[in-house]
Amino acid sequence: MLARRLCLFILGIVTLSGCGSSDPGGGTSINNAEGVTRNIAGSWTATLHQQGREPFQVGVTIAANGEARVAYTGIRCGGDWTLDRAEPSTPPRYLFTETITEGAGGSCKGTGTVSLSPIQRHSPNEPAYTRLNYRFVGGGVTSLGLLRRSHDPALLPLFKQAGVTPP
Repeated sequence: MLARRLCLFILGIVTLSGCGSSDPGGGTSINNAEGVTRNIAGSWTATLHQQGREPFQVGVTIAANGEARVAYTGIRCGGDWTLDRAEPSTPPRYLFTETITEGAGGSCKGTGTVSLSPIQRHSPNEPAYTRLNYRFVGGGVTSLGLLRRSHDPALLPLFKQAGVTPP
């Protein structure tokens, strides 16, 4: 188990250090290798702000392989995120493509880009990333918020309110 984790860690470092093909935005393309998003894997919630709307909630579960499941309460829909790339900055910035696949509301845009920028906490007893700056851009809409680590049970009401199948 330790050897597998070490291999995944090394794979993540190699991928983030530029062994993938570079894109025009200065990031590094990746192949969703397991471990690339291990520092942000888990459950997250936030209040999002979008011009012309009341603030609303988001709940997301991110896997270590870069796949995620998301639900939005105020617009009552959700879907999936797929990791496009991790930019090799310190800390790295993660860029996902969001695809809305279901929900009770009709106010969601079909696809867009989600950018997550970790905020590093300086306590050695806590996970490396406990907060993520969130930005969605797509369909003429921009949403902003600050994701905070959450517990899986806290996500269920958000997914239910949005009319989205939980992860």
